[in-house]
Amino acid sequence: MRLRQNAFSDSPFPVQVLCETDSTNDALKRMRAAPHGTVLVTGRQTKGRGRLGRSFSSPEGGVYLSVLLRPNAPADKLLHLTAMAAVAVRRAINDCCGVAPEVKWTNDLVYGGRKLCGILTELVQTDGGLCAIVGIGVNCNTEPAQFPPEVRDIAISLREITGQVVDPNDLARCMVRRLFEMDAALLTEKKAWLTEYAAACVTVGKRVQVISGAERRPAFAEGIDENGALLVRWENGEIAAVSTGEVSVRGMYGYV
Repeated sequence: MRLRQNAFSDSPFPVQVLCETDSTNDALKRMRAAPHGTVLVTGRQTKGRGRLGRSFSSPEGGVYLSVLLRPNAPADKLLHLTAMAAVAVRRAINDCCGVAPEVKWTNDLVYGGRKLCGILTELVQTDGGLCAIVGIGVNCNTEPAQFPPEVRDIAISLREITGQVVDPNDLARCMVRRLFEMDAALLTEKKAWLTEYAAACVTVGKRVQVISGAERRPAFAEGIDENGALLVRWENGEIAAVSTGEVSVRGMYGYV
């Protein structure tokens, strides 16, 4: 089952379906003069990217979607964007499949402790001002054997969860509608969306390792702050807001 351009005729954002691309985020960067709300979606990326410069496995069967937003706000007012995007995609997956995944801070959606979706937000300066490109990759109908061996045991698809083939057009339409909703709420309803994010965040209430470069520091995840940062309590009792780097949760993705 493939993505079809005519499936998006009533979309609230303009959508372009690509048979294949290197990365929907990179493709949108090449279209940085495009209007607010421009969406690119494909079923396969050849050079998908994740956070911290990592590659993002993007085999046939996934839904890989990026949206370009012009929020008319400085970068320091957009720190919560990834968290709100996670809420939007979580709602979209529930709309489409009746599945409510959890969030692993900061940008993964997980189900049963396995990764279902990754999100990459990039801020880009253009002649028209600052724009944000939000890229989302959902394992829709991806077969386990299609994942690289190193992620096969920690990845899961909607097909595996539901036991049936999911129409990628339905999923992508739900994603676009929820991202449109998120865009309208981005600067005015942050508190409500972050409350929903925190309630779904599997990281909160867990012992974690905060990873920055070669340093790993144990902590306890206390909650989510008003900008989407993770509040952690270090072993010495001090509380800090972590907004960069990586946080590994005990029992997930190989951290024991």
